[in-house]
Amino acid sequence: MVYKTTHQFTFWEFVMFTRSSVALKAATALTLAMIAGGAMAESQYGYDSTGTGSAVTAQAKVNLKVTVPKLILLRVGSTNTTVDELAWTASLSIPAVPTTPSASANNVNVDWSGAAPTGSTSANPAALSVYAWTNSSGGGSLSYAATAFAAGGPTLSAISVTAGAGLAHPTPTALAGTSTAPATFARNTLATGSWTYSLSGTGAAGWAAGSYTSTVTYTATSI
Repeated sequence: MVYKTTHQFTFWEFVMFTRSSVALKAATALTLAMIAGGAMAESQYGYDSTGTGSAVTAQAKVNLKVTVPKLILLRVGSTNTTVDELAWTASLSIPAVPTTPSASANNVNVDWSGAAPTGSTSANPAALSVYAWTNSSGGGSLSYAATAFAAGGPTLSAISVTAGAGLAHPTPTALAGTSTAPATFARNTLATGSWTYSLSGTGAAGWAAGSYTSTVTYTATSI
């Protein structure tokens, strides 16, 4: 035997039923969100069933985290995209007086002894200011790599770098293809200095006429 019953909802019963369903769904969604990926907080309680005992306690902890990015800065000479060019002009001295040609000319009489000319260079360019900074825990190191002058010109070692007070120049200071020992600087401390580049003109009389260039690239590395 099957019993059937029918009930027709009144308008207000229908409204209350709908509201209850919506509230239940919202509560369920919130609970699932907290379980799946919401912020999780610690909670405790203290309890004394007599209500008259000693103090009860409850604790909750919060973990704090600060992330500091690592940064290193280097400047040699000018800032931004400007690359400084240091230039020298070699000069040749004709023995025996000696006579140093000072201007472009042809068919100029000279008292030449017949010995080979000797060479020298013009004054050194102004010193370059250097700056370095890092917040790396071990500080920073500074190295270099240099391209060779073309054949027939000076060798890299003809260029020497003298550092003033402050940030040292990597060694060797008589330039080579790559540095062999870095200069170092401390963390969170601005390192400054000045570097003067000089060209030895001792071998200038043995260099072929022409223009010779080299690029020195400095690299600051966090330690």
